[in-house]
Amino acid sequence: MKYAKSLEKGAEAAASTVFDREKKRQEEKSSAALADGTENPMTIWRELGDIMTEHVTVTRINKNLEKADAQIRVLQERAKKMNLSDRTRWSNQTLNFARELENMIILARVVTLGALARNESRGAHYKPDFPERDDANWLKTTRAKWVNSEIRLSYEPVDISQITPRPRRYDAAK
Repeated sequence: MKYAKSLEKGAEAAASTVFDREKKRQEEKSSAALADGTENPMTIWRELGDIMTEHVTVTRINKNLEKADAQIRVLQERAKKMNLSDRTRWSNQTLNFARELENMIILARVVTLGALARNESRGAHYKPDFPERDDANWLKTTRAKWVNSEIRLSYEPVDISQITPRPRRYDAAK
């Protein structure tokens, strides 16, 4: 809030064309979602949950993460052909769900691709092929950006000036 208050100009200073362009883009996305399709959004949603639960949880195996990403990409294509039972434009909860499902699919891919790239075990995530933490290569935060309908991962260092990282050990004897 301090940052927003410190700005010399707020959103009202932006040209109205910025808002008009985004409004048009969002209306086009909603119109596309209301077009006739063959896919049930609830089926896609359930399948997405099943994929994530099976392949992208605590134990992460690269070949399974690759399989998950391929399956999620298929869901992403199927989501372009959703059929909504409610075609109204006002207060349409099915439309809202379908639009959010598209975002869920993108975020599922972000999590999957981030896990696939990170060849180490850290925190609550364990890769049997990479059982140790790898601070030399992975003591960093994974960032994702959506650029031209593609996910781009980048990384930024973690500030460890206050707390020195140490391995988690769950063996009570040590």
